[in-house]
Amino acid sequence: MKAFLKRAKEHESKINKYTEEYELGRKHLANMMGIHPDEMTQEHINEAIRYLLPSGLFDKGSRPQFKHPKDILPLNFDFPFDKAGRPYHYQYYTLLPNYHCIMSEAAWRMECLREEEVRIGSTGAPPQEEMKHLSEEYEWMDLRTFLNYFKSNHSEVVQVNEHNRFVILMTKLSKMRLREQDVAFLKQFGSPKTSEINVMDTEEIKKFYVNEQGRKFRTKNGYRKSAIAQVTVYAEGEGILEINGKGIEYFESQYAREQVLFPLVLTSSLNKVDVHARVEGGGEMGQSGAIRHGLSNALLPFVSQQMVNKLSLSGLLDRDSRVKERNKPGQKKARKQFQWRAR
Repeated sequence: MKAFLKRAKEHESKINKYTEEYELGRKHLANMMGIHPDEMTQEHINEAIRYLLPSGLFDKGSRPQFKHPKDILPLNFDFPFDKAGRPYHYQYYTLLPNYHCIMSEAAWRMECLREEEVRIGSTGAPPQEEMKHLSEEYEWMDLRTFLNYFKSNHSEVVQVNEHNRFVILMTKLSKMRLREQDVAFLKQFGSPKTSEINVMDTEEIKKFYVNEQGRKFRTKNGYRKSAIAQVTVYAEGEGILEINGKGIEYFESQYAREQVLFPLVLTSSLNKVDVHARVEGGGEMGQSGAIRHGLSNALLPFVSQQMVNKLSLSGLLDRDSRVKERNKPGQKKARKQFQWRAR
């Protein structure tokens, strides 16, 4: 608290000193330009500086400027402690409390959504709130807007690394099934892209083959952990789904079955195509994830561009890179430790 009070006093004295110099310089500049000092605005000052000190530097921030000290130095010096000396903000000692508060809230929302997905998959119960994927891809704050947002609103000086972590976290959150409150949270920091999403080359999307019976088909490989799946989709089918010679009952888990059927449900192709898959390696969830990955890519020639965009936004066209965390030396598992004994 003493350090804060000392810093606040130094800041106040610095502002007063620079303000006096600024007012004196503003009067001299007004006299040089033939303008009354009381009528001298910031626009007149900027125009005078451009006229008296012309610069060809590409970066506008490097060109000569003449602004009020309060526009340059941070202003937010509200007393952040209570009477007992405890800071009001729970992340005050991170030096960037408001930035870390936003990041913590985004991470907390991701964890809540993961727990809800696990609950739905294990119990088969409907979601407590309506959850759906975003229909459009979001464009987040660029670096300049991001830096200005925290500097002007919270007097926090963030760096490029903080912006990169912010974009990565928000992108991960936007690809999950979201509630209305999560969508409202994302809209504070981004907006939907207006341009059309091109996930890959058009020729690659529409590429398919024709067998001896004249049926169009496409075969793609899918991967998840150590499981590898080869999925073939036939157009104009009757909804046949075959996995290693069996139907959807190949998987005992309801969640694994829903994972396999999700691309078909999302593109409304459940009874319009035939699917034949061969999968090996991995466990039940790994195999279902590999089939889903291969099925999503094999469906591309037989769905519209809008459905292709939906598959891309849902993250179904990319391989799920998550793997089991390795066991740690001196521990029972990756995170779990041995039971501690006093003797």
